[in-house]
Amino acid sequence: MNRRNIIDMLKRVRSICTFYIAEQTPKHLESIRNYELSMAINFLSPNGRLLELGAGTGWQAQELHKLGYVVSAIDIPSSNYMSSRIYPVIDYDGKTIPFENNTFDIVFSSNVLEHIAHIYEFQDEIHRVLKPGGVVVHILPSSYWRFWSSLTEILKSWRPPLVHGEQARNVFEEIFYFSRYAWKRLFRKSGWEISKVQSAGLFYTGSSIMDSRLNISLRKKLSFILGSACNIYVLRNNAKE
Repeated sequence: MNRRNIIDMLKRVRSICTFYIAEQTPKHLESIRNYELSMAINFLSPNGRLLELGAGTGWQAQELHKLGYVVSAIDIPSSNYMSSRIYPVIDYDGKTIPFENNTFDIVFSSNVLEHIAHIYEFQDEIHRVLKPGGVVVHILPSSYWRFWSSLTEILKSWRPPLVHGEQARNVFEEIFYFSRYAWKRLFRKSGWEISKVQSAGLFYTGSSIMDSRLNISLRKKLSFILGSACNIYVLRNNAKE
């Protein structure tokens, strides 16, 4: 087989791969986040004042508001979602949460902590604004997400996958940093009591596989085989009420 034939074969393989690896549509991403939020809500108290970290467009904040929570949402001004906001999201510097001590009953985030470089210092800020006995719920990427996202990124772009978060130097390190062990170690070292860790129960990747052609029901089933993209961490502070 000559060089020309090899190149043609690789192009055909890439064409097949990219049919299944599609650009992620906002509607399908919303369906994923909606499902993850429905899982996280099970760990929230039925009402109270809630802070969402890294709220993006504010879509999840809006949904939580509809459920009866008094919701404040914050994000950095350079957020990619700033021009698409549908809820009043407060801009902040990414370091100091712009609220007084003991303000919130609940702090919530979805796929945010991995993007914070000063992650330990930021835990102190969350402790500060959370009321004694308050609850923190984080939805965070898993090692499975990192592994499958790396593989599909290679097939999609034909280049080495890029680091997703701020904690690792490469995607191999990131497999460890996104593990349950590493996230739990971070939370324990930051003074949190870990109440619950649960799989979000959906398989998806950062590169998108078939997008909405692979619906939520099928993604739930695939998570039992290929692993869940995210885990839900439920934390409490150690302060007494």
